[in-house]
Amino acid sequence: MSWFRPLFFTLAGLMPVLASAQSLDGTWLVSFSTRDTETREAIVKIAGAEGTWTSVAQLARERHDPCVGRPFPLLVKAAEPQRVRLEVAFSSGTSGCKDRTVSGQFEGAGVVTGKLENGKPLRMVRQ
Repeated sequence: MSWFRPLFFTLAGLMPVLASAQSLDGTWLVSFSTRDTETREAIVKIAGAEGTWTSVAQLARERHDPCVGRPFPLLVKAAEPQRVRLEVAFSSGTSGCKDRTVSGQFEGAGVVTGKLENGKPLRMVRQ
């Protein structure tokens, strides 16, 4: 039993570190601005360190856009209270689509605010 006390205090000391990690698991509605300052939406589904990003067609011309309406692979690079980083591989399997990076932070329960790599604002709301 002499090993129990040091183990208990070691684990107790780790609890704040473990509690500080945030989970992005689930389905998110993402709103973001284009370079023309139009608002677009995407559905993001995340499980662990992977997921998908599906941009939603909002205009008739977007229905023929190969980068819209289909799921693209997503990797969670960071999910901490002050740092969220996602990488979306739009170029995987589809020519003409540009990979995107999302960086942001948690803003309360179920909300992430941030920006795309081009500096345009982005907001994710857990569904």
